[in-house]
Amino acid sequence: MTFKTIVVQLDTGTHAMHRLNAAVALAERFDAHLCGVYSEFTLDPRFYYQADRQHRYEVSLADLCRERRERAEHMFRVRLASTKVAHDWQASAMTGGFSVVDHARCADLTIAGQHDPDEPDAYLADRFPESTIVGAGGPVLVWPRKNSLGPLDATAVIAWNGSREAARAAYDALPLLCRATRVDIVSIRADRDPPLGDGRAASDLARSLIRHSVRAIVIELSVPRDTHVEEALTSYLKSQNARLLVMGAFHHGRVRETLLGGLTRAALRDADLPVLMSN
Repeated sequence: MTFKTIVVQLDTGTHAMHRLNAAVALAERFDAHLCGVYSEFTLDPRFYYQADRQHRYEVSLADLCRERRERAEHMFRVRLASTKVAHDWQASAMTGGFSVVDHARCADLTIAGQHDPDEPDAYLADRFPESTIVGAGGPVLVWPRKNSLGPLDATAVIAWNGSREAARAAYDALPLLCRATRVDIVSIRADRDPPLGDGRAASDLARSLIRHSVRAIVIELSVPRDTHVEEALTSYLKSQNARLLVMGAFHHGRVRETLLGGLTRAALRDADLPVLMSN
């Protein structure tokens, strides 16, 4: 398995170049076509409340949109000019990132940015990464605000709970997992909870992945019942210096996770390593 079409979501934020560099590296590794997608941004309410707010009212929205689009396109074309990667540029007049989802549905992998609450220039729409994951129809690699310095082919961790979403993510990530030096399938359960069975156990997934030449080992963590799963997983990722997290998104449904939190939202908010998610 491989990735032959990769979409990267771009904006004029300070993290966009990190995301573009990651996309180029993956396109080179898999000999893939790279599609750079820019969606017209939706104004963050903070836009008119910054220190230079008086100047903001003097700039037309149309001019601002055009300037940002041209700046993102210039970054993309300059970066790709020094490579042999096949590529194209897509910009839409739509707001809120819908064009990214449209292109994602015809791609093997979509790379999107983690939301940064401190950067209005990267604002597209409320919960943009979540909407992209739900609408993409395929895997979305969420690149962290803090640029990941290590290679994706080092240690990868699959967060496994036996769900449909977790299984989808594991197999969507196969091109990356096959190149990882180590893959840990981490199953976390509260004390006294019965282990997963009936084909959903982590060992069952490991046997399947090994048939794909994935170096998979099973790690079962038992935590006190009052411990948050995201805390246990984060601690494990740091202890193993993991470079990639693979997990299903919105196992409990998007509405419920939006209201109650959940592992998906915790990873989107706090992860400091790339996270491949599937829904």
